[in-house]
Order: sequence, then C-alpha cells, then structure tokens
Amino acid sequence: MQLAAKIVEAADLETAAELCFENKWTDGLPVIPPTRGAVERIIHYLKRDPAEVIGVIQPRDGVATIETIAINCVMAGCKPEYVPVVIAAIEAMVDESFNLNGVQTTTHGCAPLAIVSGPAVKRLGFNTKECAFGHGCRASATIGRAIRLVLWNVGGGFPGEPCKTTQGHPGYYSFCIAEDADNNPWEPLQVERGFNADDTVVTIAAVEGPRLIGNGAGYGPAEDVLYVLADSIATLGSPQISGGDMVLVLAPMAAKNLSDGGYSKLEVKEELVRLATRPVGEVKHRRSIAEIHPAHWNKFADAKDDDARVPFIRGVERLVITVAGGWGSGSAFSSLCPGWGARRAKPLSRRVEFPSA
Repeated sequence: MQLAAKIVEAADLETAAELCFENKWTDGLPVIPPTRGAVERIIHYLKRDPAEVIGVIQPRDGVATIETIAINCVMAGCKPEYVPVVIAAIEAMVDESFNLNGVQTTTHGCAPLAIVSGPAVKRLGFNTKECAFGHGCRASATIGRAIRLVLWNVGGGFPGEPCKTTQGHPGYYSFCIAEDADNNPWEPLQVERGFNADDTVVTIAAVEGPRLIGNGAGYGPAEDVLYVLADSIATLGSPQISGGDMVLVLAPMAAKNLSDGGYSKLEVKEELVRLATRPVGEVKHRRSIAEIHPAHWNKFADAKDDDARVPFIRGVERLVITVAGGWGSGSAFSSLCPGWGARRAKPLSRRVEFPSA
C-alpha cells in the first residue's frame, strides 16, 4: 500500500496534538494524530485504492481521496466501519446540485447535516432516541466530525476567509443524526428518497441548528400539531421566506400522533405547505426580501394584496421529514432545521457502500 500523505514526526502525543493546532489541521478541538498505522487500518478495511478520488471539495478545490478521507476520519475518532458513511456523505456534497461552494462561503449559518437511515443504523450503534442531536454517541459524533474536518482540511472552509458565515452554529463541529426505524410509522427515509429498504443511505442537507418545537402531540389532535409545526416554520426571520429546503425531525410521539390521525408523511408535508404561510402585508416588514428580492416570493402571492399568503415551503419536495429522539412528555419536542434559503441547492442522498466480507 502506497500512501501519499506527508509524514510529520512528533516526540509524543501532546506534541503531535499541538502540531495539529499550529498547522491549522483542526478547527479548534483536539484531534487524534493520524498515524500511518491507523490510516492503513481504515484503507485495509475499505479494500480501496488510497489514491481513488471521491471528489473536489470547494471552495479551495482540494481533492478528497480515500487516503485524505481516511486521515480525517482517524483525526475525528471514527471506527473503520464508520468511514463508508463519511465517504457517501462526501459523494453527496460534491454533487453540483448540493452547491457546496455556497454552503462553505455563505453569510448564512448553515452546515451540512448528515441523516443516516437503514439497517446499518443499529449495527453501527447510532443513538436514535433521547439526545439524538446531542452528546454521548460515538457514531454520530465522529462521523459528523470527520465530515467537517474534510470540509476544513481539504476544502479550506476557514472562518473569515473564505467562510463568511455571520455567526455559524455548533453543528460546524459535528452534525449527524440517524432515523429511528422502530418508531417511524411511515416508510423509511431511504425508501422515500428512491432506495431500497435494505439499503443504508446518508442524506445531506445544509441547514441551521435544530430549533425545538413543543408541538403538544401528547395532548391535542393531529390538526393542532400540524398548526403548531407550521407556525414554527413561518417566521419572518427565517431564510425559508426565500424558499429553499428544510429538515423537520419529528419526535416519535409527534409522528405517532400524526399517523394515528390518518396522515401519511406526504399528507403531513402537503398540510405544512398549506399552513406555513404569512400575509403579504407582514412579509413586507422583511424589507430585504419584500423590496430588494421580490422574485423570491412574488410568483407565489400577489404582492399588491396585503392579505394574500406567502408560502414558506415552496413544495413538498422542499421538506425532509425524519423521526428521531426520545418519546418525551406530552409536549413531544420535535426539531426544525431551517435551510439557508438557497433555491439552487438541494439535499442529496447516497447509498453507503460497505466492503464485502
């Protein structure tokens, strides 16, 4: 096996960690020094050529190879069996329709969220229950971290230049969840997105950090839950006013409430498209949209009619819904991850290809 990466020697672990900081190989958190042996173990597991090119990472147009991805996965703390998920995520992000250059350089605070669905979720040990977005799960933490380190080290997504995000959010360190197949009352996310039920798939969407929604699913009818969800989407400060995609992570109780109320996932989306609106007269208070960029919403509502409704979801295909999190109390907290309002970018999904035994 021939590795191309430059070898840097360090006297001890502490020195190696400091070298990573000094050379800007990490985004502010300590990393595991990527020793030759650790990188070789991942490549041996993958059974792939280390020089194989997966894609070009914008904005600095760095080349992501199997070797460079493996290096960043070691730094993030990934087990070898996690790495195919990272590779699939990179394959999705380098597709032109994801608009990675925009995601990496926008002033908006979006970060790529990886949503893993399919049989490997349990095998890899993802947490799909309480604290699904949070701490305590090696699979989601290190896979999300590896994706970010690739964007950092290969793509050069550094704050200020070229990354212009005004504030960012904690998902810039790690942003990965998995769908709860046991509590999802509808078809799996990977099936909805065109794959087979026995495929493990990663779906990548550039979104804000999760916003909790207390949707009251334990107390009220499905129609009330939909109303509250829609009201949480249609806020004037949200970039969704421009269009773009978003991710809605329903708590199991909320998903059950809606399903028991007779709603399919498609019908949930259709109702949210219908309900998540604001009057033109209110939207005009968002002057940057109403006056500078009226084309963002003008074709969906009569700009001269203050009572006309401006939709915040421009079609069911613009809304990704998955199920994860704890059962919770009657409030059944769900999470909304608004997108960055980019109409020329969309979430993408890729099948995770695990090596044969």
